[in-house]
Amino acid sequence: MQITKSLLIWFLIGALMILAFNMFGAQNLNSNKVAFTEFIQMVNEGKVKEATIKGEEVIATTKEGKKVETAVPPGYSKIYDILSENGVKVNVIPSDSNNWIATLLISWLPIILFIGLWIFMMRQMSGGANRAFSFAKSRAKVYLEEKPKVKLDDVAGMDEVKEEVKEVIDYLKDPERFKKLGGRAPKGILLYGDPGVGKTLLAKAIAGEANVPFISISGSDFVEMFVGVGAARVRDLFETAKKHAPCLVFIDEIDAVGRARSGVGFGGGHDEREQTLNQLLVEMDGFDSNEGIIVIAATNRPDILDPALLRPGRFDRQIAVPKPDVKGRYEILKVHVNKKKIPLGDDVDLMVIARGTPGFSGADLENLVNEAALLAARKRKDKVTMEEFEEALDRIMMGLERKGMAITPKEKEKIAYHETGHALVSVMLEDADPLHKVSIIPRGQALGVTVNLPEEDRHIYSKKDLMARILQLFGGRAAEEVFYGKDGITTGAENDLMRATELAYRMVASWGMFDEIGPIHVSTSRSANMFNPQAGPEISEETARKIDEQVNKILREAYGKAKNIIENYKDAVQAIVELLLDKETITCEEFYAICEQYGVPVKNRCRNKEVNVISASSAPDVPPGTLPDPV
Repeated sequence: MQITKSLLIWFLIGALMILAFNMFGAQNLNSNKVAFTEFIQMVNEGKVKEATIKGEEVIATTKEGKKVETAVPPGYSKIYDILSENGVKVNVIPSDSNNWIATLLISWLPIILFIGLWIFMMRQMSGGANRAFSFAKSRAKVYLEEKPKVKLDDVAGMDEVKEEVKEVIDYLKDPERFKKLGGRAPKGILLYGDPGVGKTLLAKAIAGEANVPFISISGSDFVEMFVGVGAARVRDLFETAKKHAPCLVFIDEIDAVGRARSGVGFGGGHDEREQTLNQLLVEMDGFDSNEGIIVIAATNRPDILDPALLRPGRFDRQIAVPKPDVKGRYEILKVHVNKKKIPLGDDVDLMVIARGTPGFSGADLENLVNEAALLAARKRKDKVTMEEFEEALDRIMMGLERKGMAITPKEKEKIAYHETGHALVSVMLEDADPLHKVSIIPRGQALGVTVNLPEEDRHIYSKKDLMARILQLFGGRAAEEVFYGKDGITTGAENDLMRATELAYRMVASWGMFDEIGPIHVSTSRSANMFNPQAGPEISEETARKIDEQVNKILREAYGKAKNIIENYKDAVQAIVELLLDKETITCEEFYAICEQYGVPVKNRCRNKEVNVISASSAPDVPPGTLPDPV
């Protein structure tokens, strides 16, 4: 629309320039006009050779080749006789009957163009004023007849959460039943959880089930650089909601506007975002009542929201939407498979896939199903088999295979020893997660991977579990040192060392697992400041020194144990490396067969047969910040 208006303006300007050129430039081009009496004199003197008569205009050519033009007085017919008597060749062109149109255009077109340009500019100014007025209008989308078609049956993996929100749905359907007993529906419901767990989907399902008007807006739509716009949009949002009450108002990513107020921060108390938040607080529970309006908000960061926003009367209920467990993942997979009508092969067991995807959110599972379908289509299959799900999960968790990556045989051998060291240490630890497979195929940023998967979802970890994880992390570096010496160790263990150090530090300083330091909590960020309010308290140099000494002791002892394991079973390691160099990927059963052949006292085992189908490279869920994805 803006481009069309610009073209119209330039068209008008161009037309005016052409018209001005025709009007004023024509006078310069026609500078050979002469008076009629002068023209008659030139004819009588024999200077005119030829003349063309068109109506009352005469265009003549002199004997010198010069053109002259004159106008004949109306009704003067003797001009023909004068020209004939003086031997002038005469051409007569009939007068054009449409000449009045040209005259009209020349005389009136400039006036019409100026009037049109003036009207256009006035409308632009009026439109600018209207846009300035509508700038404070809310950008919320109101769904009246076309409500979301999502139902609670389409939301899987969160049965407890759905039970919580059913009460709100019942209130919207029959508010009188609650009012008789003096009850009221929650004014606000805050849904928080990790990205992809289904917060927005749940809000759509609530609107679809309640069959009431649904108003949707994002928290970022309130934020503008102009003062007062955000607060005005909040007012307009609730005015719209009052007109359609009872209704649902959904604010996605509310942390964009609901962040805790700084008071005397960089923006002071008059920051635009803070004024928007103040208006939101007043609208949700202020002097005016908003009967029949229920606000549902979603965020990934509830810890940064303003406390006034979370108090009862505003967001009465704060519902955590967790990542699904095994049963929830199974239900989510069923929903996506049925919704997309994906034909599955006879070997596909969704429960097996659910067990092999710990820590996956609903969005991750939807992506897994979609990737498997794309892989099957690429292979021109009629059905999606377990092979596609296996490959899709490897692609998601470990990245694409870098088949074209040039790796020298010596580097490939070192990678094989490194991954075998991880795997051998893990199978000899009773508290480690079961081994699934070992691969030296480069994927993503990793040159190789050792996959350990739990048989069930885990939520807490003991000291023995964490120590087993540190030993497993050191297995790769220990194998390098045993077979190549201290001068032959590589940079491939950087991520292992970083994760082991981080884990050991948390065991000592955050989880109080060692008596030498005591049950204290010190964040990994040593000091708190205004940019990192979550950091731990200041500690003395003596305490920091003791923590460092204890961490160093844990890491040295763990590395020594891992090195002893590799040294005691060097023959088994070499046999596994030879098989790994030949096949590039070996399963848990193949690994255990070699261990049994060389007498390795295996204390761990492979996953159950019904589980040991899906591979992944992600570690199980652990406390935040403890373990990044393995490499």
